[in-house]
Amino acid sequence: MTDAGAPIRGTGIRVTELGFGGASIGNLYHEISAEGATAAMDAAWAGGIRYFDTAPHHGLGLSEERLGAALRDRPGGRFVLSTK
Repeated sequence: MTDAGAPIRGTGIRVTELGFGGASIGNLYHEISAEGATAAMDAAWAGGIRYFDTAPHHGLGLSEERLGAALRDRPGGRFVLSTK
């Protein structure tokens, strides 16, 4: 769990004020390449974003797969990942 950002009431979890929504990397409105998705997530991380959100609807799991791959080697406990 990241210690930066605002707390989610009643959970003890803190999230950055800005988050990365996974719809776009799941090709929800238009197709994005795997390289483009990785670049977007790397830019979000470099910009300090540590809250990532996805859902199975975002590309029938593509967003979840891409986020998982991008976060796999990031420091554990340094980000929050949510799904619906």
